Amino acid sequence: MSSTNNEERWKTAIEGAGDGVWDWDVGTGKVVHSWQWRAMLGYDADEIGDTQADWDALVHPDDAEIRCDGLERLLRKETEVYISECRLRCKDGRYKWVLNRGVIAERAADGTPLRVIGTFADIDRVKTVDEQLKSRERQLQEILSFSPEGVLVFSQTNQLTFYNQRLLSLFGIELAPGERLTTIAFMEKIGAQLDLSDASGLFKGFGGAAEGTLRLLRPLRIVKWEVHQLDDPILRHILFFRDVTRETEVDRLKSEFLATAAHELRTPLSSIYGFVELLLTRALNETDRREFLGIIHEQTQGLIRMLGELLDLARIEARVGRDFNLQEQELWPVVKRVVTDFNIPGDTRKIRVKLSKRSPLASLDADKIGQALLNVLSNAYKYSAGKEEVAIESVKLKEKQANWVGIRVRDCGIGMTAEQLGRIFERFYRADTTGQIPGTGLGMSLVKEIMQIHGGRVEVASEFGEGTEVTLWFPEVKRGVDGD
Repeated sequence: MSSTNNEERWKTAIEGAGDGVWDWDVGTGKVVHSWQWRAMLGYDADEIGDTQADWDALVHPDDAEIRCDGLERLLRKETEVYISECRLRCKDGRYKWVLNRGVIAERAADGTPLRVIGTFADIDRVKTVDEQLKSRERQLQEILSFSPEGVLVFSQTNQLTFYNQRLLSLFGIELAPGERLTTIAFMEKIGAQLDLSDASGLFKGFGGAAEGTLRLLRPLRIVKWEVHQLDDPILRHILFFRDVTRETEVDRLKSEFLATAAHELRTPLSSIYGFVELLLTRALNETDRREFLGIIHEQTQGLIRMLGELLDLARIEARVGRDFNLQEQELWPVVKRVVTDFNIPGDTRKIRVKLSKRSPLASLDADKIGQALLNVLSNAYKYSAGKEEVAIESVKLKEKQANWVGIRVRDCGIGMTAEQLGRIFERFYRADTTGQIPGTGLGMSLVKEIMQIHGGRVEVASEFGEGTEVTLWFPEVKRGVDGD
């Protein structure tokens, strides 16, 4: 059977499958296209010429270089088969993706290519779906890149196939774009960051465990991980890593707080219960009875103060200052009102007040600031043990181009050690452990919370045996023209 007959059979079989056929005479540049090739693009038989230039005119400009390069490589004998994907312009003006294949069908005696024959297959639908899938994949990766959780995906062969930036930040590691790692290689990569006593926990995830925790040493973090097994021929595991350091610390603090609160409440309640039982079960003379009632009254007052301060703290934390009535107003009237209320007629306590002549403006809730200043004044007197007077003075500070105004309360009392000073804002912490100085240990915690809501801060300086200085700092509000 002749080669011509073989080619005819081949062309008939190709066109019967729906593909187009082309035959290019390299020497003359003439290209013969089958009717199926034209029909694929929507053209009639006489609407496309039979030259190489006519063919080139249909190729999308972005694909022309790739197509030409492929043909050149075929003619230079760098490849046995020419394969390219390109877009060709249809009769209606749109472009359609086609898969173009070709081989050298005839050569001269010296091996120079004379004829190239090939096929065109319509892959527009496949290409469109592929582009849509790639677009969806890019969108998904973009979404996951902004996820607050670290994401890690492994294939069925335990190769790292996807990770987001959060994962790298969480573990403090660097990976080259597209870098592929095995499960073992990844664990080695992050091994230096892990508490080795927990490192094996992650391997349990690859063996079927659903979740666990890791402790990172540098920096110190607690990371919760979850593993999802995928029913997929390519992907095997997807892991999510979440930094739970803060939540863990909050839970710990809550537990400690509840335990401490329960202890602090139990002590006065036990005292009250004991003295009430004595009053109910024993016949007491009037002196003892009044003494016991006085103790009960004192312990009850302490409980009321403690519960009030606990509720204030809880309300401030829960509402984050939303119930504060912040207004721009002068600060000194608030200070003077607190001093007046604190100085009970007949009381021997003295407060020396030295404020600047002109009251600064600040954004504040007068009642809440009054409460904070009252707590500071109360502490100053309780820990002064009657030594001299307590002083209130105004101070100023310029910091980072911002003006701050401060109310400084200074006493000459027992002062604090460096260790005591470091714990002054801890709830229920009291520098006096004898129980002789009344208090709940919540006052300074409440002062700190109130000042933070105001955008201010509290500074405490103290020396054991010499006294303490507490300064409430407020950002000063600039006065308008009328107020200058």
